[in-house]
Amino acid sequence: MSDPRFREAAVTIPVYGQLPFVPERASGCDIFTKDGRRILDLYGGHAVAALGYGHPGLVRAITEQSNKLLFQSNAVALDIRAEAAEKLVGVAPNGLERVFFVNSGAEANENALRIACMKSGRKKVLAITGGFHGRTAAAAAVTWNSDRWYGFPGKPFAVDFIPRDDIAAAYEMIGNDIAAVIFEPVQGVAGAYDLSTEFIHALRSATRKHGALLIADEVQSGIGRCGQFFAVQAHQIEPDVLTSAKALGGGIPCGAVLCSHTVAARFGSGDLGSTFGGGPIAAAAIAATIDAIQTEGLLMNVRR
Repeated sequence: MSDPRFREAAVTIPVYGQLPFVPERASGCDIFTKDGRRILDLYGGHAVAALGYGHPGLVRAITEQSNKLLFQSNAVALDIRAEAAEKLVGVAPNGLERVFFVNSGAEANENALRIACMKSGRKKVLAITGGFHGRTAAAAAVTWNSDRWYGFPGKPFAVDFIPRDDIAAAYEMIGNDIAAVIFEPVQGVAGAYDLSTEFIHALRSATRKHGALLIADEVQSGIGRCGQFFAVQAHQIEPDVLTSAKALGGGIPCGAVLCSHTVAARFGSGDLGSTFGGGPIAAAAIAATIDAIQTEGLLMNVRR
């Protein structure tokens, strides 16, 4: 029973379809398996390994931070957390000046939706057909076709779906009863489908007209994958809220919600919270990932 596939199957809930090899180590874009194979990794573990494997700057930042301070909660301020937030705001779309750190993309979307409902006092959210936003209660509620696996007895708010790239439907469906519209600029699970610039601008125009928040889910499309730090920057729009995770820490679990000063002003002590969000290891990884993308010209490499 030395094969980890059999060992995992014996003690975990069998919910993942796994590939027929066992990684032992990895370097750059290559995975080396226990049976001696070298595999070119074009997957990056759900688009997480933004810098490849073993990037020296990222490894050094994680190691040095581990030796200094492995963990502290948000009950105290940390230089490294402030640095990560400053760097993230520095590369974000204009108008997004505040950060709330979390642990994953689903948690980021969960909090973004909660922020929208609390700020607006409204009870309906619109998403886009084909979109995927996570498996937690609110994030899954706005995920297309999630009724097949949702599992909860009820959704936390009313949900409807705008047909993707249907500008007329967007203007018709977005009204004064809508708390937020959430969208992925590039729909990952739907097959790397990029929404049209015209449609995204229609979402921005209609949400602004009716006082709804526009939430850009950049969990998968962000952190340089589209040639800008965030895909909405290529469309030249400014959402009210943006979520990030996956590649944000280059392999360390982390996530973030970014929002405007106007949105952030609604919230105070105790309104949001996370035990591990913004922990020192995650913060060090975020800062190092952003540094590497900037100093190594990786955005230009993606565009080229």
